[in-house]
Amino acid sequence: WFIWAERNQIREEGRRRSPEALVKAIKIYTNEFHQLLRHIPRTNERRREYWSKPPEGVLKLNCDAAFQSRNMSGSWGFIIRDSDGDVVLTGSGRVNHLLSAFQAEMIACLQGLQAAINAGVRHIILETDASMVQQAIVTEQYSNSACAGLVEEVQSLVDSNLLSFQCAFNKSRYCNCAAHELAVLGLCCVEGKEHITRRPGEHSCNRG
Repeated sequence: WFIWAERNQIREEGRRRSPEALVKAIKIYTNEFHQLLRHIPRTNERRREYWSKPPEGVLKLNCDAAFQSRNMSGSWGFIIRDSDGDVVLTGSGRVNHLLSAFQAEMIACLQGLQAAINAGVRHIILETDASMVQQAIVTEQYSNSACAGLVEEVQSLVDSNLLSFQCAFNKSRYCNCAAHELAVLGLCCVEGKEHITRRPGEHSCNRG
């Protein structure tokens, strides 16, 4: 733009700036432009969210599932971590016959909750990236669905065994990537032979 303007000024007014003056003007304009950009909010830039630690005394359960529509089968995976971010429990497994991806997600939650309860966990946050799962657990919206029995089983497990429970939806898949990888691993399992890994030590549980 400066070169174009300089050419017009020479043609119309017969005035020519020295190369040094032209370079200096370009640098000033460039610096002003960069300063302006710093004050423009980046509305289109997505903020990447990552997994966050639960409060002290509470464990966080992340669940995920894989669904293969070509043969209506899939797998599940879960990971439970404490307030330090340390892994307490992990699990993965395969399901040979499924109705839907939603059913696979609910099975993942059921498996994770059952493993946590068997380990003595009593305070837990279940975090999922599937909004349908969160709605099914905390509302009655899916009481007449094909997976109603599975939903009721999860709700009963929570009501009968946990002292505190929260089901949170987080749309960021970065928060659930560990559970996702475990679900993918579950595709290699044999149905009925789940792979559950528990960290040794009593402090993996929050009994109080």
